[in-house]
Amino acid sequence: MTNSISHDDLMQEHLKDKDYQRIYLETSLDEFAKDGNIDAFIRSLQYVVKARGRGAISALAKELNIDRSNLSDILNGKVQPKISTTLKLINGLGYKIQLKRA
Repeated sequence: MTNSISHDDLMQEHLKDKDYQRIYLETSLDEFAKDGNIDAFIRSLQYVVKARGRGAISALAKELNIDRSNLSDILNGKVQPKISTTLKLINGLGYKIQLKRA
């Protein structure tokens, strides 16, 4: 019998690395710019927040001055955030968006 790991568990393991988080979010943002699938991008943000460990949602909500339950609803795909909220989330995770020529 072989050992196996679920995709989500493997992603969570990789996403513990901050450099991997950055690359993952960059790739996800590039895909969002191409296909407009905000749900997939928000799911990427959710994976990164979850990888940061227990209490990450509460800490991020407090830092961004966003209601914890609202942030949780955003990250669980129940509420679609405004672009300004999405940018706050990205900044709150320690990243910034840069424009580059295509």
